[in-house]
Amino acid sequence: MKTAIGPGEILAVRQGLYWHVGIHEGAGTVVSRRPGKGVVRETLREFAGEAELHIVPIDRPSFPPAEIVARAASRLNESGYDWLERNCEHFVGECVYGKASSRQLWVAGALAGVLALGGKYAAATNFVAVLGLGIAGVAAFALLSKPPTAIPFAEAGDATDLVVRT
Repeated sequence: MKTAIGPGEILAVRQGLYWHVGIHEGAGTVVSRRPGKGVVRETLREFAGEAELHIVPIDRPSFPPAEIVARAASRLNESGYDWLERNCEHFVGECVYGKASSRQLWVAGALAGVLALGGKYAAATNFVAVLGLGIAGVAAFALLSKPPTAIPFAEAGDATDLVVRT
């Protein structure tokens, strides 16, 4: 059984160590904030490239789906990208919750704190223990920043309709 993904859903694709997120408009398009481009509308294929699409569950949105899509579309061609204050997660948070936030930045900040703490005590402790702390921090970053639900493209065509296999 296949179920279509509705407008206003948050979609995500893994891009190296981080997740790129956007708002699904429906009809095979996504609105997101991109480095060097600002807020853009892309096809699902352009948004995902060759990466697997994921859907991010929305917990208590501040707006109904149609308004989320309208809020995203109203920002099209808005320029600027700053990974600390105006990244794709900030954009999605503003559209869905009315407030900018970036969970990935929070997790990365926590990881940096763990690594800095490990570095502070490196001279006084065993190198292997500090290395283990760093590896644990990287693993925590990867696990905590992963959207939970994978959404594969349709098997045929150019995947203009996003589907979930259930």
